[in-house]
Amino acid sequence: MTVAAKIESMIGKEVVVSRLIDAPRERVFDAWVNPSKLARWWGPHGFANPRCEIDPRPGGRIYIEMIRESDGRMFPLDGEVEIVEMPSRIVLRARGYNAADDKTTIEDRVTATFEDRDGKTLVTVHLYVLDVAPAFAEAARRMDIGWSQSLKRLEGTT
Repeated sequence: MTVAAKIESMIGKEVVVSRLIDAPRERVFDAWVNPSKLARWWGPHGFANPRCEIDPRPGGRIYIEMIRESDGRMFPLDGEVEIVEMPSRIVLRARGYNAADDKTTIEDRVTATFEDRDGKTLVTVHLYVLDVAPAFAEAARRMDIGWSQSLKRLEGTT
């Protein structure tokens, strides 16, 4: 008997990841809105960001070219900054897409909050999945791992 695998949709799901970073929240927040700093930590282990742009104001653009170092495959991301409340919160709408045909691979709303904890910063990222292509469903289910790795990289840049 063959049993078909059930793939649960990630659309409408929220992923929450937090990390306490040993740096003041102004410095941690700056690592989110300064393109050269953002390029050093965005994405999971094994990715580099040779092109990274962010205009940190409502309506501003974010654009990142994530390159997987193992095979050189590019995963571009573009989107819009929706809310900026320095140094406590930033909200982005981000869309990963296939550079060859401009089809969306994943789209989400990223809300990052920055809480002062005695000179350290508790960063909490809420990802709300808006859309995901079937080929990226498994990657979407592992976003918590990718964001945990990203926040660890963020800690190393502050």
